[in-house]
Amino acid sequence: MTTVNWPSFFPPECPPLESKDASEEVFRLVSSDPPSPSDFVSHAQRNAKKWGGNCDASGLSVFKAKSDVSRILRRVQGMANRNRAIGDLIASATLSPEAGKIKPTPRDGNSHYTWWAPDGFDHAAAFKVVT
Repeated sequence: MTTVNWPSFFPPECPPLESKDASEEVFRLVSSDPPSPSDFVSHAQRNAKKWGGNCDASGLSVFKAKSDVSRILRRVQGMANRNRAIGDLIASATLSPEAGKIKPTPRDGNSHYTWWAPDGFDHAAAFKVVT
């Protein structure tokens, strides 16, 4: 069995035991084509004072349904405050177990998942912009 090294900002017991090996296609909003490392910074990394120690905030938001990402994009584009850490391009990746752990964390019935990637995983190389 291979030992996985998780990023140092992950709290203990993160990813949670109920998460499973990543093995699906997922979608995420990104701000550049091709995606860059800055498109894959968690809330816990952006604001450790507020989110440090929060396992879900240490992971990244992804969706199994592209339509859910499109809905989020329309909502964000309609907001007056565009000074947000969210992009306006949709990227996809087919994750494999080497990409870490994933857990369904739906919001309002959508296909939201939280994804925890191991230390050193190249997020930007895994994702390709699709729209």
